[in-house]
Amino acid sequence: MKSHWLSSSDWKFVQSSVPVACVDVLPVRFSATRQGKLEAVGLILRDTPQKKPQWCLIGGRLLYGESLDRGIRRQMEQTLGPHVRSSLRLAQQPLYIAQYSPSGRKPFSLDLRQHSVALTYAVEFRGKPIPAGEARLFQWFGLDELPRPRQFGFGQDPIVRACIRLLMSR
Repeated sequence: MKSHWLSSSDWKFVQSSVPVACVDVLPVRFSATRQGKLEAVGLILRDTPQKKPQWCLIGGRLLYGESLDRGIRRQMEQTLGPHVRSSLRLAQQPLYIAQYSPSGRKPFSLDLRQHSVALTYAVEFRGKPIPAGEARLFQWFGLDELPRPRQFGFGQDPIVRACIRLLMSR
């Protein structure tokens, strides 16, 4: 069976040569009593290339031949455990398109490892998240309780806030 992973040397070459396609996931929770009202967003605490734990979206690169839906499900399973079941409820997906680069200069967010483009999805899920893989912790944040901008990894604070604005305008 052919592996979908590159050797370390091939991956380093790709990262330094071309933009990498990724999916980012913003877990969302809507009110049970007020239909369509966004209540909270979920973030993971993980180590970042800056060598410190920061709050981040769930996400990563797509595998060769992998659909966006499968990539989202794989990223969620690897980060929150295999018992978490996601559903792409919102009709207009992706919600946001983020650009990352090692420079972090506008219009990019910061990723010291690579130039990448991430399709950011708002995803509801069922099940109890058990942080795994790169995630040290998973936490729900009320919309007025988000971490401070410097506590976000990969410069994702503006991405999360843009997603919240877009979700609240629907």
